[in-house]
Amino acid sequence: MDGVAVEIGSYSGEVTRHLHDFDQIILPCAGRLDIEIGAQAGFVAGGVASYVAAGSEHAFMAQPSDMFIVLDAPAGMVRADLSPFFPVTPDMQGLIDFLAARGQASLAPAHKAAWAALALGSLARPCGPPDPQEIAVRKALAFMQERLADPIRVADIARAAGVSPSRLHEAFVRKRGTTPHARLVALRLDAATRLLAQTQLSLAEIAIRTGHGDQSALTRIMRRERQTTPGRLRRDLRDDGGIA
Repeated sequence: MDGVAVEIGSYSGEVTRHLHDFDQIILPCAGRLDIEIGAQAGFVAGGVASYVAAGSEHAFMAQPSDMFIVLDAPAGMVRADLSPFFPVTPDMQGLIDFLAARGQASLAPAHKAAWAALALGSLARPCGPPDPQEIAVRKALAFMQERLADPIRVADIARAAGVSPSRLHEAFVRKRGTTPHARLVALRLDAATRLLAQTQLSLAEIAIRTGHGDQSALTRIMRRERQTTPGRLRRDLRDDGGIA
């Protein structure tokens, strides 16, 4: 391949085998991708990403409703010592959140190229092992993503992360500059924004799928947090080319 390509991809729900002559980075967006790279098996979800080096045979499976950001780059562009499974750093998570919220259809080619350059720059720095607080945050984020539509509480999230609610609150404030509840609210609104941009589902259905209960709750929270409404945002995205 001649340049870098970025897309938000989904899969068939069946095991697929690939072998390609370019490097590939798979970043978690929503759901879980089970993947086997050579003799190493693992997954992409929550705070874990994957690196598939050029020429590496790999098999993977994810459900059609799951989504991942796939970054393809010419062989040798990604640092060679990157592990097949590596932690998502806070700056990379910011890039993931941005692209997931905007949707690929709303980004011009130049913006995608800029995003890819930032992502590759982030990967150029060594990824050391995460500390206990970072591990707890990532477990919590993975749980939130998997249970986005469910009426989960902070206590449920803390239990999934293996820490107390107060410890989880402290970890989020230190590692993400926010609280678990605020991050859950943001994740749900990001998911609603993606569905508004990429589907023709009704506002009521989008509200249910993103854990808001009903359309009025989604409207109230989006107006409070994003200073807009689902209907207005969908119209804006349509005008900007976010809906086909």
